[in-house]
Amino acid sequence: MSVKGLVRFLLQIVGLHGHIDVKSSGLGVRQYLREVVACRLCRNVALMVLISILLIEGAILVPSYRNYERDLLLRLEQVGGAVVSSALRGKGHHSDRDILLAARLMQAAPEIAGGAVYGKDGRLIGVFGEAPKSAPDAMATNRRSEDGRLYTVYYNAKTLNLPLGVVANLHADWVVGELRAFLWRVIGLVLLITGFVTLATMAVIGHFVLSPLLRLRDHLNVAAAKIESGSENPGNLTIGGERQDELGEVMGQFDALLNKVSAAHHSARERLAAMVDNSTNAVFAAEPDGQLVYANQAALHLSKVLEINQMNLLSLPLIINAEGQGVPMARYLLDTEGVNEVELQDAEGQRIICIIGANRLPGRDGQAALHYAWAMDITARRQGEEALLRAMEEAQVADRAKTEFLANMSHELRTPLNAIIGFSEIIRDETFGPLGQPRYRDYIQDIHGSGQLLLAIINDILDLSRIEAGITELTEAEVDLPSLIDDSIHLAQGRIDSGQTTITAQMETELPPVLCDNRLLKQVLLNILSNALKFTPDDGAVLVTAGRSEANGGVWIRVADNGIGIPTEQLDRVLQPFTQIEHSYIRQHEGAGLGLPLAKQYMELHGGQLEITSDKSANSENGGTVVTLYLPAHRILRLGISRRG
Repeated sequence: MSVKGLVRFLLQIVGLHGHIDVKSSGLGVRQYLREVVACRLCRNVALMVLISILLIEGAILVPSYRNYERDLLLRLEQVGGAVVSSALRGKGHHSDRDILLAARLMQAAPEIAGGAVYGKDGRLIGVFGEAPKSAPDAMATNRRSEDGRLYTVYYNAKTLNLPLGVVANLHADWVVGELRAFLWRVIGLVLLITGFVTLATMAVIGHFVLSPLLRLRDHLNVAAAKIESGSENPGNLTIGGERQDELGEVMGQFDALLNKVSAAHHSARERLAAMVDNSTNAVFAAEPDGQLVYANQAALHLSKVLEINQMNLLSLPLIINAEGQGVPMARYLLDTEGVNEVELQDAEGQRIICIIGANRLPGRDGQAALHYAWAMDITARRQGEEALLRAMEEAQVADRAKTEFLANMSHELRTPLNAIIGFSEIIRDETFGPLGQPRYRDYIQDIHGSGQLLLAIINDILDLSRIEAGITELTEAEVDLPSLIDDSIHLAQGRIDSGQTTITAQMETELPPVLCDNRLLKQVLLNILSNALKFTPDDGAVLVTAGRSEANGGVWIRVADNGIGIPTEQLDRVLQPFTQIEHSYIRQHEGAGLGLPLAKQYMELHGGQLEITSDKSANSENGGTVVTLYLPAHRILRLGISRRG
C-alpha cells in the first residue's frame, strides 16, 4: 500500500477524508505528515496514547501468558496420564518385574521421559528413564524443572484407577516454544494496534487541533507585524470559518479580539497623532536613511514650510553649529541625543533660539528604527531674560547710585547739623552770657533736640546704606553680655524721651562671653529698648531677659513690653525701612522707622536673627510686643576660645 493510500485509509477510518484533499499531490500528503510529526502537541498526545496502550496491553498480556502456559501444561498432563494409564492397565502385571517392564515401555511415547512406580501402600516398585527426584509424599503440586525441559506430574491410584501410583517426568520442551510463539503473536498484535491508534490519534489531532492552531499562529504573527508597522487591516487578518467545536469558538474569539485590538490601536494612534499634531512644540521624526518622515503643524510653522516634502527637498530646517555651519534637521537627529539649546534657521533665513530634545526608538534588532525630537522656540523667553538681566543690572546701578547719594548727602548734612547742635548747646548753656528772655531757652532746647534727632536719622540712613552696599564690617571682640545689657538699659532709661516706664533686667542663667561687635550689638539693644519705651505708657513695664538656647546651643536676649503692640498684619512691615505703625503713639515721638530694620540687619551680620511677636488684636488697644534676639552657638566663647561651627 502506498503512503497516499495508507493516509487515505487512516483518514477514512477517523472520518477526515472529507476534510483533507489527499488527491492533489504526494507532496501535500508528505508535507502534512511532516507537520503532524513535527507538532510537539501531537507527539506528546501520541506518546501518552502509546504509553497508555502499552500499559493496558501489558496488564492484559501477563495473565494471558500465565493462563496459556497453564493450559499447555494441563494438556501435557492429560496426555501423559492417558499414556501411563494405558501402559499399566494390561493383563499379567502381577509382579513388580512385570509392572516395571510395562512402565519402561512407556518411554516409547514422546511425552514420557521417565518416572517411578509406587505400590498402593506407597512402596517404590522401580524407576525407568529419567527418574524424578521427588517422592509422592514430597510433591504438593506438579512442577517444571528449572530449565523448563521436564514437567514432573504425580498420578495417584485414584487418577489411574489402578492399585499403583506413578511419578512421571514429561517432556515440556515444546511448551517453551509454544509460549514464545504466543508471546510474539501478542506483541505483534499489540504493536500493530498501538501504531494504528497512535497514527490515528496524530491524524485526528493534526486535523482538528494542529491545523487550526497553525492558522491561528500564522494570523497572530501577521497581525502583530502589521499592527507594529501601522498598516493593519482587521478585515484581512480575521480567520473566519464555520467550525462548531471549541476551537471554532476560540477562532471566533480571536477574530473579535483582533477587531477590538485593531480598533483600539487605531483609535489610540489617531488620538496620539491628534495630540502631537496640535502640540505647540514642534515634533520631527527621521528614519535611519536621513529622511524626515514626520513633522507636525508646529514643526512646519517653525520651519516656515507648507509640507514635509519641502523639508526633505530643501534640507530644512537648519541647525547652526558652533562653527556657524547649517546642519539639516534630519542629519542632526541621527547624530544627537538629549536636550540641547540650539540656533535654528528657517526657510526665510531667520534664526531663532530653540530647545531640542532628541531621542531614538529602537527596533526589534536593538538598532535605532526611528530618530525623533521635540523643539520649542525660546527666542522670546531669551529676549525676556536678557531684558530682565539688563533691568536687574540697571536696578543695581540705581541702587548703588541711591546708596552713594544717601551716603554723600548724609556726610553733607552732618557738617551743618553738627554746627547747629554745637551752637545750640553753647546758647543753651549760656556759655557767653545769659539770654535775657526765658522763652529763648525753650526755643534753643527745641533746636538742639531737633538737631540731634535729625543727626540720628541721618546716621541711621548712612548705616543702612553701608549695610546694603555690603561695606559694613564687624569689629569683633569678646563681649560680656550682662554688662552690655546693663549699659544699654542705662542709656535707654537715661534718655529724655524715655518717660516714666521702668526697664527691668532678669538673667535666667549665667551667660558666657560672646564674640561680637560691641557697638553694633549695643545699638541693636538701644533701638529695641527705645521702641519699647516709646510705645509703652508711663504705668507700663519693659522686661529684659536672657538665657541659653537648648535647641542650638546659642544665647537669646528678649525685650518684652505691655505697650500698644503691633497688629499681626504689620509684623512683617515693621522690619522694612521707613515703616511706621499706623496707630498714634501714646507719647508723641519722632522717628524714621529705621530702628528695627537696622537691628535686624546687624543681627544677620552676626549670623543671628531677630523675631517679633505681638498679641495685639484688631479690637484691643494694648497687646504688648516681644522682640527676641538670637546669637548662634559659634559666637559663644569658652576660656577665650571661639566655638565656630
